Amino acid sequence: MRLNHKQLENLKKKYGVDRTWSFSRVNSFHNCPKEYQKHYLEHLQLDSGNVYTEFGTFSHNTIQSLVRGEIKYDEMYPKWQDEVGNWEVDPSAYQFDNDQIKTGYIANLNHYFKHTQVPAGSQFETEKPVLATIGDNNKYVFVGYVDTQYVDEDGNLILIDYKTSSRSSFSKAKLPEKSLQLMLYAIGKHQHSHLPYSKIRCMFDMMKYVTVHYQQENGKWNTSVQERSKWVAKMEKKLATKLKKQGYDQGKADEAIQVAIMANSLDNLPKEVQDQFLLENYVIELEITEEACQKVAKTIEQKCDEIMEFEALSKEDQDSWIEVNHPYNPNDYYDKKLCSWHTSTLFKEQEQTLDDILQPETSTSADEDDFMASLFTEDEELAGMFS
Repeated sequence: MRLNHKQLENLKKKYGVDRTWSFSRVNSFHNCPKEYQKHYLEHLQLDSGNVYTEFGTFSHNTIQSLVRGEIKYDEMYPKWQDEVGNWEVDPSAYQFDNDQIKTGYIANLNHYFKHTQVPAGSQFETEKPVLATIGDNNKYVFVGYVDTQYVDEDGNLILIDYKTSSRSSFSKAKLPEKSLQLMLYAIGKHQHSHLPYSKIRCMFDMMKYVTVHYQQENGKWNTSVQERSKWVAKMEKKLATKLKKQGYDQGKADEAIQVAIMANSLDNLPKEVQDQFLLENYVIELEITEEACQKVAKTIEQKCDEIMEFEALSKEDQDSWIEVNHPYNPNDYYDKKLCSWHTSTLFKEQEQTLDDILQPETSTSADEDDFMASLFTEDEELAGMFS
């Protein structure tokens, strides 16, 4: 449940601050200072939506409806399908870059809402407010909302952040930056619920992916992470080996595997083969220790300090700082597709005006041609004097 204006004002009075922070505010500055300036400082009403935030909202609404007990498990996929159907018939809806991306994206989430696993535990809550203070003397007061939290069977507090992002954006190199918000929530739970860090677990539920456990021919089990909509296709060679051991000839095995790939399911294969594959939600769990969280707190404090220093500049100096440090890059995907300022009509109109001003003349008058020719003639005469 989101805190209302009065509750947020009471928090500011309690901690003696003039604002409460959200991590999205910090992230906005990190992604594009110009977007931050326009939205948070100039208070322009920019459209911050895009197809990925829209489908992220659909996904959150669907899984959180299950967690809250508003729908049953077998009602989850139809609810998701309704969301997608409404999007498809809306002429004003945001669109994917191409049909291939759209098909894969939706197919992966279709599989999630048919096969996702509900964890065992108690005290399930969604959009639970969390308060965290960063820096000495409560320098920065953050308010955030946990997608889903619950207590597992071992008494650990589990914080889940659902992600419809690509796995590549959570690579080992990118994970520290991606983890800041969720770890900030762990800091808040430690501060205000007095839980030791050892009893807090944070994880990303990567909704488009699945962990495939498969039994090797030596009897040992191995794992592979795959896109949900393609997991059977990725196991094709392993399935061929297993079907051969079941007495299938090449032609019969190929036919059975193609049926399985088309259905993205092993239901048509022998139970002996099915039992050698197990699926689990693919989650990325973070290391939650006091040392790691202290490091995160310091990083977030430094980011907030940078924002405050930026805000203290004049409008002209802010613009100059942005031009030097974060100029618009039309080849950057965020700038071109996701930034609420650089995708706005106002920005595009300004860019067109600037292009018109800077556009060189395509033709010159006869007088101008004569003048340009005389300049080069004079250069030739000067060159002759020194030859």
